[in-house]
Amino acid sequence: MRGKSTTAERVWLQLVLLTLGGAVLAESGSGGGGIAVAVAVLIAIKGRWVIDHYMDMARANRALRRVLHGFVTLVPLMVLASAAFSPQIARLTASLLP
Repeated sequence: MRGKSTTAERVWLQLVLLTLGGAVLAESGSGGGGIAVAVAVLIAIKGRWVIDHYMDMARANRALRRVLHGFVTLVPLMVLASAAFSPQIARLTASLLP
């Protein structure tokens, strides 16, 4: 029983460290594609760990697990797309405002 608790604590600590790393990146003030890629990777890793370890999807129905992993893959891709196409997205959303 202790082994499962230790794993959960280890994963939680790693999630905290990744979150702090993301905060350091955000506060660095650097822009560009490298930061967007780093943020997307952090989102993907953290999302997958939460799904597998805290939602206990590692042993769940494969179809449901695939849907959740698909979602956690889509979000980082959207982050990358928003970084790559930010001027176009800004123009599109500005035209929607009254």
